[in-house]
Amino acid sequence: MRYITADNLKEGMTAGKPLFGDSGHILIQAGTTITDRVIAKLKEMGHSGLYIDDAFSEGIEVESVISQEVRNKSAILMHHLRGSAMKGNSKFFQSNMKKITDVLSQLIDEIMNSNAPIISITDMKDFDKYTYQHSINVCVLACVIGLECDLPRRQLKSLAMAAILHDIGKIFIDINLLNKPGKLTDEEFELIKTHAAVGVEKLKLKKSLPFTVTSAIMNHHERYDGTGYPYGKKSAQIPFEAQIIAIADVYDAMTSKRAYAEAVPPPEAYEYISGNSGGEFNPKLVEIFMKKVAPFPLGVQVQLSNGQHGIVCKNYENNLLRPLVKLLPEDGADDERYIDLRDDVGSYNIVVERILL
Repeated sequence: MRYITADNLKEGMTAGKPLFGDSGHILIQAGTTITDRVIAKLKEMGHSGLYIDDAFSEGIEVESVISQEVRNKSAILMHHLRGSAMKGNSKFFQSNMKKITDVLSQLIDEIMNSNAPIISITDMKDFDKYTYQHSINVCVLACVIGLECDLPRRQLKSLAMAAILHDIGKIFIDINLLNKPGKLTDEEFELIKTHAAVGVEKLKLKKSLPFTVTSAIMNHHERYDGTGYPYGKKSAQIPFEAQIIAIADVYDAMTSKRAYAEAVPPPEAYEYISGNSGGEFNPKLVEIFMKKVAPFPLGVQVQLSNGQHGIVCKNYENNLLRPLVKLLPEDGADDERYIDLRDDVGSYNIVVERILL
């Protein structure tokens, strides 16, 4: 399968993966024949694209790091938690602690047993809204990094809980302010910066969660070089879980379309994280991130520095910047041609210039 942007979808193409709504309901089934009406609806809903199956991309399998069942359960719980909190019901979390803990345990189990050791961020964008899925994506990314750090299961569970709840306090911030398209005033930004503390306080999380979880939530906007908030902590002063969540949060936010910002291509977000190694982010965690998250996801079309176009059909964990690329056919030719940017000696001077999104 391969990823086709909404602008390049054509009537008659076949959906290779299902596309889901924010609460986990299926919008398009795998195997659905794409029509002009479907394309128009996708654009109307703000979808960037869709995985399709065709003869050219046969054999390229994009596996999800967690199952749709676990993602659905997580989305439903987050939906109910947010709804109850907005109604002033702070007891929802306490009364549903076991459900949330059970779902996160399933999520951790699936990541540990996953056959997709490298995350393709496009696979995590098969949903129609940012709100709930951002929290779940951050949780998945954080757990992947935490697992690679050899965190014990107990610490992984704390990390997962903090990650999925990291932005819960934004429920209590005016939605118009959160979605403001222009630059925030100093006063508005100061209000935004209170969201973590407000969430912990309003939901009375300190009564029901370990200190490691609430501390990670409170500190996930701190930065390794001391430029973060709310306390301006640096390096070892910042809880380790919060340092992990910081990377996951920034990467998923940058690659997501929000009310006030367009999504940036994965390589740009990847370069931002890499470029801030030792600055905003813990360099050891950045090194792990760069081995686990693909800047050029499987199935996306790319342009190479020699002018050729192709789709990424394999990523190498030890060198994610140099994937195996299947070249698009030229002049009606039907022969299969590949460039292995990692292993082909004659291709060492060729790089991926950009993703064609």
